[in-house]
This record gives sequence, structure tokens and C-alpha cells, in this order.
Amino acid sequence: MLTAAFVATTAAATTVPRAPEPAPPVALAALCGTDAAAQGLASGAVPGTLVEAGRADGRTEQFQQFYDDTATNRQLPFVWHRSQDAPGGAYGAWERVSATPVGPKLYQVSAIENGAGGLEVFIASYGGFCHTVSATPGGAWTPAEVFGLTPPPYHGGLALFRDAAANLHAFAASSNPYGTIQFRSQYGGTGGTWGPVGTLPVLPEPNVGLSTPTVTQMSTGSLRLVAHEWNADTRYWQTSELAPNRGWRPWQPCADSTCS
Repeated sequence: MLTAAFVATTAAATTVPRAPEPAPPVALAALCGTDAAAQGLASGAVPGTLVEAGRADGRTEQFQQFYDDTATNRQLPFVWHRSQDAPGGAYGAWERVSATPVGPKLYQVSAIENGAGGLEVFIASYGGFCHTVSATPGGAWTPAEVFGLTPPPYHGGLALFRDAAANLHAFAASSNPYGTIQFRSQYGGTGGTWGPVGTLPVLPEPNVGLSTPTVTQMSTGSLRLVAHEWNADTRYWQTSELAPNRGWRPWQPCADSTCS
């Protein structure tokens, strides 16, 4: 049972590993394009990139970034996936999720189960987020498509959150406009269509960037965001909804991650 207040890390899985800066990227056909040369070899796991996403039935899904020695740019990894057979049980074989590479600059893979039991995966690739879905256990992954948020390099990671009504929300720092957070939401708790891109109020100070936010739900049902100012040591910003799905308050600065 979901509680009235919980953080995004309990609802979704994400990682932003450190990685060496790759060679200049090769041109793909478009954002979220695939590397046709990559044959789907798991040539080597990228350390620190294992991601776990819990399912409603108690099983765990795992995601890992692997390099592929046949890829056009062998310094950019790909995301692979394996499923747990039963809660606490063994895992099946790894399978590649997509031929869309992860990176450069932002090396993040995030995953969450939707209300219909499908898995939704988000891949940071060439300056945007690419979205793919496996609608049923063991089912095929849809071609990766542009998700629509525009993160800045390095510090624009995605935060996924499931609220108490099983709606999904995706938040990420924005590069256009800079100094705020963009979001999309999927309502109804049954999986399916994500709503349009929304933008929170811009910070009251210029040239201030935000890192990946932490999301909680208050007892009123409103969502609350706290984000670290990425170019400051100990400064954070917070905002919350005026009411559930009814707009957002102006950002307020605070001294630590609790913003108490």
C-alpha cells in the first residue's frame, strides 16, 4: 500500500554513473536513433550502472548498461534488462532493451512499472530522454521515442514518481527555459499516454541551474519538489503544487535537502 508521503527513489529506479567523456558523437539519424552497427553484444558491464525497479507482485526488474564492441562508438553503452522469476528468486538472461546508446555527458537510465503492469524505461541519449515500453512481462520493447523534456548537460537527470493514486510523474531540470523543472504526467493508473510537457515557475535568480529533484507527496495530495542548486555546495530550492494538479508555487531557497 502506498503511503501519503514517500520519496521518488522508492517508486522508481535510476542511476547517473560517472563515465569517461567519449569521443565526439557519431551522427545518428535523429534524436533517439539507433546504432545500426551495434550487433547486441554485452561486451562489458559499465560499473555502477545496475538499476532495480520493483513490481507490484514483489518481483524485481534489473537494468544494466553494457558496452558493445561492435558499436560505431564503443565508448557509449546500451541498456540491457533481465527479469526476476519470482520474488526473491533467480533472474533470467540479459536482453538488450534498445540500440539507442546511453550518453554522452548524461549517462542515466530510469525505469518504473506503470499501472497496467508494463515497464517504462527512459534513456538519456544525445541531449534528450528516449522512452521505450514493454507492455507485458517478457514482451517486446517499443522503438525508443523522444520523450520531450530538454535537460541541460550533466545535471539534468530524470526523477520518476508514482503518487498515491498510481499516477506517474516525470521531472527533469530544463535547459529551455533554464533555471526550472519540466514535467510530464500519466494519469489514470492504467498505463498509456503521457500528458504534454509542463514547466514549473522559473527560479527568481538568473543563471541558476537545478539538479535532479527529489519528489514527495504531502498529506494534502500535492506533490513537493526539492532540488539542489547544481553549481552551489549547500543551497537547495523547493516548490509544491497549490493543490493536486492545480499549478505550482514559486520556488523558495533553503539551506539543506530537508528544506524544513
